[in-house]
Amino acid sequence: MPEIDTETLADRAVLLGLVPASQMNQARDEAENGSVEALARTLVRKGLLTSWQRDKLLKGDVNGFFYGQFKVLFHIAEGTFARVYRGQHTQTGAPVAIKVLRRRFTSDASAVSRFAQEAEAGMRLVHPNIVRIYDYGEVERSHYMVMEYVEGSNLRDFLKLRGHLNAQDAQSIILGLAHGLRYSHEHQVTHRDIKGTNVLISSRREAKLVDFGLATVGDDRIAEFAHTRTVDYSALERTCGSPKGDPRSDIYFLGCVYYQLLTGVLPLPEVEASDPLAKMLKRSFGAIRPLAELRYAPPEGLRRIIEKMMTIALDKRYQTMSEVVADLEAYYGAGESSTAPAEPTVTDEDLLDAAFVRRPDSARTILCVETQDSIQEALKKSLSRMGYRVILVRDPERAAERYRESPSLAVIFDADGLGDDALDAFLDMHNKAHESGQPLTALVILGPRQSTLASQLPNDDRLIVLHKPLKMREVQDALQALVPAY
Repeated sequence: MPEIDTETLADRAVLLGLVPASQMNQARDEAENGSVEALARTLVRKGLLTSWQRDKLLKGDVNGFFYGQFKVLFHIAEGTFARVYRGQHTQTGAPVAIKVLRRRFTSDASAVSRFAQEAEAGMRLVHPNIVRIYDYGEVERSHYMVMEYVEGSNLRDFLKLRGHLNAQDAQSIILGLAHGLRYSHEHQVTHRDIKGTNVLISSRREAKLVDFGLATVGDDRIAEFAHTRTVDYSALERTCGSPKGDPRSDIYFLGCVYYQLLTGVLPLPEVEASDPLAKMLKRSFGAIRPLAELRYAPPEGLRRIIEKMMTIALDKRYQTMSEVVADLEAYYGAGESSTAPAEPTVTDEDLLDAAFVRRPDSARTILCVETQDSIQEALKKSLSRMGYRVILVRDPERAAERYRESPSLAVIFDADGLGDDALDAFLDMHNKAHESGQPLTALVILGPRQSTLASQLPNDDRLIVLHKPLKMREVQDALQALVPAY
């Protein structure tokens, strides 16, 4: 139940600067019965509040909407020490990601120091393959940094969907990461935590390194949080006898990332443990399967490069990232490619969980709002065979933002699983479509207990409504009626 009444909701939204007073008055006039629930629903439908902002206001929370010149739109991810939000510049509307240290760490000097270390390391690194840090600061005891917003996902989630890439498909990712890490090393910054979750893959297939929170900057080291790494640099360096912060350790673990990208197999387990001994007992750097033994082994030339990156003996490993880049560029410049058959390219369209399938013979995009993995997979395979380009998104609010930035030919909106927020979420997308002066073309799928929602859908859109249970053939036929495929 809301913790505030209609007057309080309206006043706080205006005073906080979330909604202009004139638009608030219009929204109040449009709210059906004047209740706080009706007003909140109207504000979301009109695009004046996001559902995340609405929920915070209804709980009576007035903090965390703005950080400096940036407004928070919604929550997108979180980790042990921080939460990440999608935001925008209050004047230009430029999209950003805002990383906020969790409250319980604000009194921990070491945690605050690590957070500042990440921001300072990131601000000195300006490179297309490194996530840019624009600013950081403190507001009402909340420490934050403002980062480049990457439309995509991390490498770990990407590989959950894609499995692996052949050598040619992986070229831009491999070279991009190598160039980014060479640049950071040239600026005396070693990453110290290279793994799948710290590599972002944009929707344009650009690879970007993120999270320099455990970086070594010159001789300034943050060692208190070494136990938070799932990739244990300390264990490697003890094994090899190399110093802490050795750039060659980054080379080793970047090789591990390449190994997984090309084969779909993790060479080393990612172990989370506060006890360093427990970590060492769970991994063995000498027990990694040779690339040639794996099902999707890369060509011999690329195998030699990766194996040299992952050599335990320091004197036989690459000594600098410049050497790695030179060999990779020579390899790809020579035209050597994988013997694996070409496969459709799958990338994640959202920072957590969106994906799309690209086919060279189809540019017709269907945006699918779907929360269930099994149905996502079925939609992806079925619609791709029909000739559509498919974008899969779990979060309806992010789907609405994606639609506004790049409208799709049609939307498949599975309201089942979204609960009470299903109608608000669809109306938000409806509003985004009409902002551009066109109706929303959508196939709406309702769950067994959502039949009453059909009468509440807008009548100025091009809609087909289906009810579960249903078969994929019914979805295909309805979509074909809305927007015929090639």
